[in-house]
Amino acid sequence: MEINDQGVTAAQARVLATLREAGRAVTLTELQDLTGLHANTLRGHLDALVAGGNASRIASRSGGRGRPAWGYLAREPEYAALALALASGLDRGADPDTGTDHSLDPAAVRGGRAWGEQLRSQLGAVEDDRDRVLLALAHTGFAPEDDGDRVTLNACPILEAARAHPTVVCAVHLGLVEGVLGRRGATLHPRPDTLGCGVGLP
Repeated sequence: MEINDQGVTAAQARVLATLREAGRAVTLTELQDLTGLHANTLRGHLDALVAGGNASRIASRSGGRGRPAWGYLAREPEYAALALALASGLDRGADPDTGTDHSLDPAAVRGGRAWGEQLRSQLGAVEDDRDRVLLALAHTGFAPEDDGDRVTLNACPILEAARAHPTVVCAVHLGLVEGVLGRRGATLHPRPDTLGCGVGLP
């Protein structure tokens, strides 16, 4: 059995490529049609992809009765080096007059919103706003914890970039939340040095 640099077998890589090409959450039945593989074979590959962090399993709540259908969504590769380079280029640094950092960069917030809108489309029929945000944050590697009043982010997929350039990277993450919500008004209290960033939802 061959394992590639993503830690998946060749057969799993083909399933992952199918998920990436779909660009949205895909059900097991759809994957059977797309790949020609048996459901039991697909389940094994999908379980391995989810366990390895290459895909997310999403419950599709369509409002009907019975158990929800599960959909599978490919996770985007973490381009940590590219993120660091872009954040470095966009970061305006400290204000020369005051010596203090600027607030979150509005251009980076807009970029994050575009990313969040794409995720909202990919996640499909997740009707509850809070559930949709939690699912999107888990899918993108933030390990969110719902504390009731706010959501705590226990991980950051590009932590090195966030620590070096929080005004840019954290702004993208705020925009991501607002894009997934489909409206503005979310808040983000960055804590890249210790993790545990707080997200407030409107």
